Amino acid sequence: MRAAAERAGCETVLALAEVKETWDAQPSDSDRWRDYDSDDYEVNELIDDEITLGWWAGPDGTGGEPISLHVSYHEVCATTPSADLAPYQSEYEGYMGNYGNTLDRWYRRAAVVVWPMDRAFAARAEAGSQWALHELRDRIEAGDLVGARAAAESLAPFWQKTESQPGLLGAALDVAAGLGVAGTAAMLLEPFRVETLTQEHADGLAAAAGQYGQEWTRGVINGWFGPGHHYGTGRHEWVEGLPGLCGALCATGSPEAARLLAAGAWHWLGDELRSWTTTARTEVRQPQLEMLSSPLMRLLEAADDTLHDEITAALRGYGDAVLECLMPALRSVDAPRPAGLDAVARDCAQRLGAIVARPQRDDDDWSIAWTGCRCDLCDTLGTFLASRSRRIFEWPLAKDGRQHVHTQIDRAWLPVRHQTQRQGRPYTLVLTKTDELFTRATTARHTAVTDLAWLTSTSG
Repeated sequence: MRAAAERAGCETVLALAEVKETWDAQPSDSDRWRDYDSDDYEVNELIDDEITLGWWAGPDGTGGEPISLHVSYHEVCATTPSADLAPYQSEYEGYMGNYGNTLDRWYRRAAVVVWPMDRAFAARAEAGSQWALHELRDRIEAGDLVGARAAAESLAPFWQKTESQPGLLGAALDVAAGLGVAGTAAMLLEPFRVETLTQEHADGLAAAAGQYGQEWTRGVINGWFGPGHHYGTGRHEWVEGLPGLCGALCATGSPEAARLLAAGAWHWLGDELRSWTTTARTEVRQPQLEMLSSPLMRLLEAADDTLHDEITAALRGYGDAVLECLMPALRSVDAPRPAGLDAVARDCAQRLGAIVARPQRDDDDWSIAWTGCRCDLCDTLGTFLASRSRRIFEWPLAKDGRQHVHTQIDRAWLPVRHQTQRQGRPYTLVLTKTDELFTRATTARHTAVTDLAWLTSTSG
């Protein structure tokens, strides 16, 4: 096969394939409640099949590497159908109403893979990005810059879909810096996420940034923070290492890359704070804001003076719920507190002082401050809530109106119980202010007194 491929101007390798077939099937007997662990089925039509190459040898028949490459059915020629072989695993799904009566079978098969020689690099690269990057780096180091650039450009049709394995970023940065072509270099770095960037990549990023300039670096880093990329706990953990990463970039002569990374982290963190500080339910909001306290401290540590001032100014613009992030953050800092956090501590002290200075709620004061969507229903609800003396409101209301009021109460987490009396037409919505109104006020005041006392003792 190898000799024939060479005569045809092709390259061929031996590979291992994983085949999955899904068949329309049913148990061979008529008892629909039988045990489906048996392999005795009546197989009808093939519904779907999937072939994945999981390993292949080198073109010379030696060595080998794990890969992951889906193969379309029209690309395959098989002398023996998989159905004539013994599957190593099968699984039956009984009828479930709108799907089922299917039998999945899995096979392991050998494959000989052939491609035109002029497509050899792209074909192998699509299956194994690690090999492609190492091959490009070897070509650059060998002085074959023209060949490396042409090979790298051949990756463009599929490279964006490449899984961004963290271990590949170092090689990708080296290749990007060595190619000397800005567009191709940016394409090679596009699949990665910012969470894959660590302190050990500082030299590679600095070299690429120095090669292509500030605007190129901005575009690459903004892409790593892009909306299609991973958010969640990975971003929290990544920010923990941001001071070391930014410090390493500054040491290698790339402070602009450090600034762009810190600015991107603040854009993400600012959005998180904006979202959670406006969440009404304390039990949902508070743990999320506390989780952001450590990333906030690391970000302030990594930020330059300009970004530091921008962050502290923005923090002053959030509602008092931001204290649930700022106070855990300040408590996590060892004494003496860094001078850069004095502005944050002063803002917290002012907020806490204002909360403590508010008059305590009278025992007969049932008023609730709230603003709805300004519709007639919300105006009526707002009038009831603002009343110091009214605790119960019986409100004949149609279904759509009741649903709107329910939504407004739940969304704002108001201390109001809502029940529907299903008598007469329309039904009556009964709203009752609960004692939680006083409990919340007492808890908020106690927390503010405690936090303010701690701030005073640590800051004066």
